[in-house]
Amino acid sequence: MELLCIGYKGKSEEINYILEKKINIFLKEDLNIDREEKQIGDTTYVSFSLDDDYKCKHNNIKNIFKHYIASGLSDIVLDLYQEKMIDRIINDKWNYFDKEEKDRIKQSTLKYLNKNDYISTEGIMYKISKRARILKLILEYLDFNNEINIEGFVNFRLKFFIDMIEEAIDKTIEDLIIEREYKEFIKILQYFVDIQQPKIDLVNVVITKDKYILYDKNNELIRNDFVEEIADEMLENDMNYDDLLISSLITIAPKKIIIHPQKEHNNNQIIEIVENIFVNKISICSGCQLCNQRGNVKSKANKE
Repeated sequence: MELLCIGYKGKSEEINYILEKKINIFLKEDLNIDREEKQIGDTTYVSFSLDDDYKCKHNNIKNIFKHYIASGLSDIVLDLYQEKMIDRIINDKWNYFDKEEKDRIKQSTLKYLNKNDYISTEGIMYKISKRARILKLILEYLDFNNEINIEGFVNFRLKFFIDMIEEAIDKTIEDLIIEREYKEFIKILQYFVDIQQPKIDLVNVVITKDKYILYDKNNELIRNDFVEEIADEMLENDMNYDDLLISSLITIAPKKIIIHPQKEHNNNQIIEIVENIFVNKISICSGCQLCNQRGNVKSKANKE
């Protein structure tokens, strides 16, 4: 009695290993499964059959076998074909990225998909795992078919799965482009800093919840004509305080910057931006008179 025929392309060892694990569990039912493999073009076909003597002894044996195999096919789709689909989509739609960028997109996409393992079902307000939905679709297909081609099934029956992969790739590429633009932005700002003549030796930046205050090395408030002009421009052009801080520091171009974050301050992004622009000129204060905390000033690049 023929049970099922599976067709696939690619590395047969990996696919056979996953299928054999499921079949070995099935064989605990004391059954003898015959396996025949043949190659047609670039597709491998594996047929499974059962001696007719077992047909009378075991009711519904064909459907039971299909359930075991469907579980293995679900693993194959997620463990092997997911990565295969990512490679194909990246090469088809985003071929202008170099190999290193493609590898990075691939790894980030896999990480994103594994992190977001659950999907919202259409019209229902709860989530099911990708594997559960894939398994359900495979079982529905095998209810009416004794042969399944894995490539064909993924391409034509798992549209939700392909859409999910494409969405994850798009999200990853969007993040990559934003990161690339950010790095270019930082390089431009670093260039402006490099060509500026330092107007002051040291700037203390006190970061509070909603503003930044600049002091000189004597802890005196810095009142610079350039800074005043930037502040006026900020009011006219709807600049935020982060823009004001960066513009002020680039204009002053100090030889050294000490940042004094307050307890209520939680915007670490602006600190990271200033560190990236001024690189080795930055120190973070762990406590002093300006930030009302005890401690010493420690440089992130070199401890002072």
